[in-house]
Amino acid sequence: MSLPESHRPSRRLLALQKLMVLATSRSGSVQDVGTTRKITRFMESRQRRVRGVQETTGAVAGVPVRWFRPARADAGLIFHVHGGAFVAGSSLAARAHSGLARHHGVELVSVDYRLAPEHPFPAALDDVWAVYAEVARDRPTVIVGESAGGGLAMSLVRRVLDRGGKAPKGLVTMFPWADLTNSSDSFTRNEHRDLLSREGLSRSALAYAADCDLRTPLVSPLYGSFADFPPTLIVVGTRDCLLDDSRTVSARMRADGVDATLVEIAGGFHGFILLPAPESKVARRRISTFVGTALDHK
Repeated sequence: MSLPESHRPSRRLLALQKLMVLATSRSGSVQDVGTTRKITRFMESRQRRVRGVQETTGAVAGVPVRWFRPARADAGLIFHVHGGAFVAGSSLAARAHSGLARHHGVELVSVDYRLAPEHPFPAALDDVWAVYAEVARDRPTVIVGESAGGGLAMSLVRRVLDRGGKAPKGLVTMFPWADLTNSSDSFTRNEHRDLLSREGLSRSALAYAADCDLRTPLVSPLYGSFADFPPTLIVVGTRDCLLDDSRTVSARMRADGVDATLVEIAGGFHGFILLPAPESKVARRRISTFVGTALDHK
């Protein structure tokens, strides 16, 4: 399902798009780790935890994590995987999703997995797997990830299944980076309309994959199997350079028998859901409804 292309983006979204693209261009585009980390920190600084949810930090299986706990929580769990092109980002991004924890009365945990190039593949996957294996045991869980975290979330589900684990109740991927070869046409179509660049992401991809082939399924889940995946919601904007990643993933999931829903937000650029725009609210409502259905909550 997608919003029709004729739907006109809001003025707020268009203004934010211009601001983000301008900020990126003045930084020389996202071409190196330092710039990527700077822009990601800015995006995270805009996030605020909702009232009624306690935020704490700690460690699980030796991996730093950030917890968001409502006053009353049942056994359900939202497992968050942040973005940042595998070279940046932190669990602070999960503040944007703390409303899910409050609304559905469940805990949310976000993982500060190790980053490339200091810690290339499979360090990030090993970290999210170690935490997931500990905290999601015997708990109804929905995995939520954005950008690189969306791709990493898919790799996590694949590892869980391949190692004989039980699939989560649901998977939410927002503008996922699922193909680290960056060969899709949407990079060309959305050039100058998005804050991403093929050159910048390609540098991050090489930093993350190190000596691995970029088509290794656990590096680029687009090249792997989606058999036995749980119901999945994919949210992406039509002006995102990773638009084709989402479209291709949703098609391949359906071919593998997965109940996959693709929601395309007209005018949405990469990371739009983390910024204050009407389209973000629409996307958040869709995500909340999906999470509630997956966990059998309100």
